[in-house]
Amino acid sequence: MGAGQCFHFKTQKKSRAIDREINTAVFLNRAFSCGITTADLGELSIGMINDIFIESANDHFEYSYLATQEDINNL
Repeated sequence: MGAGQCFHFKTQKKSRAIDREINTAVFLNRAFSCGITTADLGELSIGMINDIFIESANDHFEYSYLATQEDINNL
């Protein structure tokens, strides 16, 4: 499994904002669940790893419209 492919679990728990700060254990747990190894941690910045967390959360989002190549060319 490559970096950025986190495990996603369905739970009965309500989704709400986290009211606690991230600590080292939580950070490492999230990193390892996304397939980031300890060797990768030495090469990536915290910002890059946080971007991986955010993008992995977006992987299962249903977008109402996906851009086509024509849309991109029109930019």
